Amino acid sequence: MSRLMVIVRPELVSGFQLAGVSVYSARTVDTAQELVRNWLDTGETGLVAIDDGFLKYMDNSLLRQLEVSEKLLYLAIPGGQALGPQVSTRDRIAALIRHAIGVYITFKSEKEEK
Repeated sequence: MSRLMVIVRPELVSGFQLAGVSVYSARTVDTAQELVRNWLDTGETGLVAIDDGFLKYMDNSLLRQLEVSEKLLYLAIPGGQALGPQVSTRDRIAALIRHAIGVYITFKSEKEEK
């Protein structure tokens, strides 16, 4: 049986539980990778929605395994704050828009830095 599985940080778990999906809490990229490896090894079938902060830092070999898997598909979902270097909310929104439409945008209140 296929299902939707979501991997997010602990502070986002409740919202996904209210939506009725199978949600898994991960504080670190290693924990998220362990969950995915386990599902790949057991032949789990479904769609995995992964916090984009975890996905960004996952091992390339694991991502390749996910990409070629016919049973376990994945997609990135915005997970709130970035896990890496400090990134402003404005930068995250601009990156999401750029990813969605392929165009870099600037906000009206931004001044050119020289």
